[in-house]
Amino acid sequence: MIDLLSPVPLRPESAGTASGYSLVPFDRADPRWDEPLVDLAAEGLLTQSWYARTDGGNAPYHKRIADAVEVVAARAGVAKRLKQADDAVAGRGLRIKTLDAYRPVETQAGLWTFFEAEVAAEHPELPPEAREAIVRTFVSDPRRFNREDETTWPIHSTGGSVDIMLVDAASGALLDHGAAFDEGHERSYTDHYERLLQQGEIGPEDPRLLNRRVLFNAMVNEGFTNYAYEFWHFDYGTQLHILTLRDQGAANAPQAAWYGTTDLPEGLC
Repeated sequence: MIDLLSPVPLRPESAGTASGYSLVPFDRADPRWDEPLVDLAAEGLLTQSWYARTDGGNAPYHKRIADAVEVVAARAGVAKRLKQADDAVAGRGLRIKTLDAYRPVETQAGLWTFFEAEVAAEHPELPPEAREAIVRTFVSDPRRFNREDETTWPIHSTGGSVDIMLVDAASGALLDHGAAFDEGHERSYTDHYERLLQQGEIGPEDPRLLNRRVLFNAMVNEGFTNYAYEFWHFDYGTQLHILTLRDQGAANAPQAAWYGTTDLPEGLC
């Protein structure tokens, strides 16, 4: 049995952002290359398409993002592992809720535009290149997207990335993770509360700390990697997944990703 309360490893100060994954190659001969996208809700998982909401409750956007899809879909292998992670947290009276997985490039562009404006408003004193570096910490750049150029594929367009939160299994209420989903702040860094614990600013029973540990350990135990700047973002089979394993010095880390950019089948639209 895994220890869901094991501390989250601290992020090395030299850890790169998601913008560095694009040079990881793909293995098109891998049998998982053509693995289908599946509807996570149909697989028995809790979902809510955060970017397709029109009720204004999807902070920080408070509106539907361009071309967001209603269905929350991921590759079949991702769904299988996500279900196993969901089972792992069930003993604590919790469920994993997926807020986003496969994402059309048009939606990715809408997110980039939003954060670009947010950072410009918050940091008008910074030069454009510095503001762009902040945006890249939280959003893959879709502006160069070319289906024929694998270095331009946003990771969510592959169906191998999932954005998730813990909820109370009985009520469905989101747990307190110490930062909101898609909050562009240092509070969103996965190890943020581990560092506060080390500094004596919070105690070992702080629910924000424990909830992040449970989420992290349940997912990593199923082969996912976490993006160190977003506690909610996990990858399997993507370029970022491979890059993270390399950065961690994982033994026998794969040399190539096996989930490339794809399209949502008509049956799931």
